[in-house]
Amino acid sequence: SSEAEELTLLVAAQTGYLGVYLANLGKPKPYQAQVRRSGKKVHLGNFATAEEAALCVARSPEGQEAAE
Repeated sequence: SSEAEELTLLVAAQTGYLGVYLANLGKPKPYQAQVRRSGKKVHLGNFATAEEAALCVARSPEGQEAAE
């Protein structure tokens, strides 16, 4: 969980989390995690829940930097 790892999940409008997008409605893993790296979108994976995708973003170097 985010508390156990001391991660900050950043809030955004569409899914509730920054870097998390509902991209594949009706699929087992509809949420995508993305960050921007050197100005380019980097896909981090697909997840079953928005919170799982947000944890992936929070664990990324970009997520760690944004939380500081």
